[in-house]
Amino acid sequence: MDAWNSATTFGADGLSGFSSQLPDILNLSDPLLAKIITSKKALQLLESNIVSGVSEDGEESNTNNENKAIIELLMSACDGDVVTLESITRSNPQIVNQLFPSDENGATALVYAVCFNNPDIVESLLENHKADPDIPDSIVNYTPIMWAVHLNYLNIVQLLLDHQADLFLSPKDDGTNASTLVFPENTEMYEYFRSHNLLKTNADNSQDIYQANSFLPQDDYEDDLSTKLKMHTITSNTIGNENEENSEPQVIGEDEEYNLAQDPILQQLPEFEYDKLLPEQYIKFTDSDIPTLLNYIFDLRSQTTYQHNTKLSAAIVFQLVRYSALKVESTELTDFLFDCFTARLRTITNTKSGAFNMAIQDDGKPANAMGAGDIVLLSYWLSSLQFLHFYFGKNNIYLKFPRFLQELINLVQSLTATLSFSINSRLNLLVDDCIINFTNLVDVSNVLYAKDWNLFKKNKSHPNTYDDIMNTLYPPTQMELMKPSPIRYLQVLGALDYVLRIHKVDNLLRSEAFSQVFYYINCTIFNRLISQSKYCSRAKAIQIRLNVSAIEDWLRSHNVKVYKPDTIGGLNKLLGNEDVKLHNLLNEDASLKHRKNPHYLQFYYNSLYHIGKNQLQPTIELLQWLQCMTSLSDEESLINTINQFDCLNYYQLFKVANKLYKYEVNEVKLPKKLIQVIKSLMTEQGPNQIQRMFLHYMTQTTFLSKEEYIYLNPNYIFEVALPNLTELINSYGAGLGGVRILRNKKYQPSLPISIMDDIDEKLTENRSWQNETYDYDNEKDGEDDEEEEHNEGANANGDSGSVHPGTFEKKPTHTKEIEDFKGDELFKQVQMPNSLLHKNWGDTSTGVEDFESNPW
Repeated sequence: MDAWNSATTFGADGLSGFSSQLPDILNLSDPLLAKIITSKKALQLLESNIVSGVSEDGEESNTNNENKAIIELLMSACDGDVVTLESITRSNPQIVNQLFPSDENGATALVYAVCFNNPDIVESLLENHKADPDIPDSIVNYTPIMWAVHLNYLNIVQLLLDHQADLFLSPKDDGTNASTLVFPENTEMYEYFRSHNLLKTNADNSQDIYQANSFLPQDDYEDDLSTKLKMHTITSNTIGNENEENSEPQVIGEDEEYNLAQDPILQQLPEFEYDKLLPEQYIKFTDSDIPTLLNYIFDLRSQTTYQHNTKLSAAIVFQLVRYSALKVESTELTDFLFDCFTARLRTITNTKSGAFNMAIQDDGKPANAMGAGDIVLLSYWLSSLQFLHFYFGKNNIYLKFPRFLQELINLVQSLTATLSFSINSRLNLLVDDCIINFTNLVDVSNVLYAKDWNLFKKNKSHPNTYDDIMNTLYPPTQMELMKPSPIRYLQVLGALDYVLRIHKVDNLLRSEAFSQVFYYINCTIFNRLISQSKYCSRAKAIQIRLNVSAIEDWLRSHNVKVYKPDTIGGLNKLLGNEDVKLHNLLNEDASLKHRKNPHYLQFYYNSLYHIGKNQLQPTIELLQWLQCMTSLSDEESLINTINQFDCLNYYQLFKVANKLYKYEVNEVKLPKKLIQVIKSLMTEQGPNQIQRMFLHYMTQTTFLSKEEYIYLNPNYIFEVALPNLTELINSYGAGLGGVRILRNKKYQPSLPISIMDDIDEKLTENRSWQNETYDYDNEKDGEDDEEEEHNEGANANGDSGSVHPGTFEKKPTHTKEIEDFKGDELFKQVQMPNSLLHKNWGDTSTGVEDFESNPW
């Protein structure tokens, strides 16, 4: 073993046995890898001693044979000799995981294969010979995956992870593991770990927060107490409470400062200067470049890398507007750019300004939902407009172009309405089977009604045997689970919530979108119930109310509350004039009496649970009226019950009680005198009651009758509100205290280098085939040069403050207007048709009037 101890240095001859798959040339200078290379040289010396028959300590031949097999195995792992490795491991499978030369100072064949970058050997050892991927060497105390990460061998890391290598195993128990060896300098390795969520953060070491005091004796009681504390913390963060007034933490997950600090690009990114025009913070363009730029902006979503990064499209538009509005100060170019963008956006999203059509054909055909919009596309552009509004507000663009704010409000309302229509068109196909007709209560399906033909029906007996009772306790069968249920209905709502979250739509806009969706859900269910007698019964109301409660449970589990600043609304302050009235905007009255009115902005600062439940309240009250109506026996109980309803009017109560209610067999009927009381209330107080309510009704007219104030209008579109600057800074900026610096950089309108290169390439290509393009910068520079030359000439003539009358010729007004024009080059000048092609009317040069001449 002297050869092992004498191999303290290595030279060029130590590298002679290396295979073609050498470690990276930079890794050869690594001090840790140098120890493994020294170990390989010692293996070579031992192999030569065994082959020559030299055995200084007089060991037996069978020991030499075993050592020879191990050495050949390790050398084949170093050199990438798969044939030798396979022959040795088949004859000696017990040496695959053996440390050589000793357990105190040795390594396995897998460690050697990883260190010398032989992925074929690594794969063979793991798959064919069941090598343990978690055995560390005793030279450096690194596991195979720690070596692969340290030497930046990503393909080997993937192989080891595929074979269940422990990424967080620390051989020395000092906290050093494979994840701690990942550094941002190794970009490829870092991105792989980050994209697969393999970087160990403080969240993984949460037990350190609850560690017991080391100065006190530790016992099971303290361990149990810390466990309860952790469980209480987890429970309080995940279980929603409908009465909870605290909003959902906005800074969670990937927006945490610690997680953002792991991104080296974000740390080196300079802060965006909204008050200055720096060269890399605007995009220079001409009017002929606008179609190319718009094509690129709207194609960004199709790229896999940026398909959910909604900030980028808003940042490009913002930097274009900065150049046209602040750099060259061209109002025409800025208006033309913004109008082209909004027109293209309305075309892509199929949104129209002004009138909306939320009506859906109800013929039970799934093809009706195919006409609905793409919720991912609509959510993407809703988020992009939100960021564009954020950037415009911070850069005071609205002061020069107040029209832009009104246009963004109209666009947000259109997108919200279209997004709601898209979801509701899918929900409309499921509402009958999943909410109204779904029955899981046995007694509901067995009810006999008085007006039905019950000749061949009989009341089914309740389960009374042991087997019948046990069958009711078993979970539903697979066939029953496949039937339509409220779960399928809620999956559509979950899809909307997912796309809004993945695109980071502000909570205020999310609340407005869900409010519109739940308003339509309420109108759909309510109108179905109040239009058909088969649904207006006590038993059916109990079942439908149970199904509606599933929607309420979904609201509880997805509850979120909008951050409410000291002053809500106030978008007209961005225009510099608070007296300006914006249209399609929610009422900003902060009175508490409007807390439940969806026409007021204050309504949307409630939690999502309260917003959804308030929109569903008419349906809930109708179901409550159906359940308790026949239990009323006197006028006092009737009046007390009616006063509990906030959304049901006397017209609806009278129609249900007088026409629609379906009595069960042996059910007590509502006294006729109480029906007359409801009718008198409808006649005397009905119109005044309608005026006090904030619901929207539609008139149902038939050939013989006309019903008013009965059916709710599902096509009504609510106004919207954009978050003000304070809310946006709290959500996407540095926060009110300015401590979220990295989050501010993440959402600022900076563009990645790849996007900037793409834009430069497209602009260069566009200029190559455009002969005449209006260059605003060159024109401006030319004016400055001309002015300087003129001043120099005036100074040379000794006349500094005046211009000689004969020096410059005054240009015509028409020519001056053309030169001052900064807008679309296509419409800069219009040339009238040539007289050869068009004869002027009234031309009598030939002596004959036009109407008397021969037209042929």
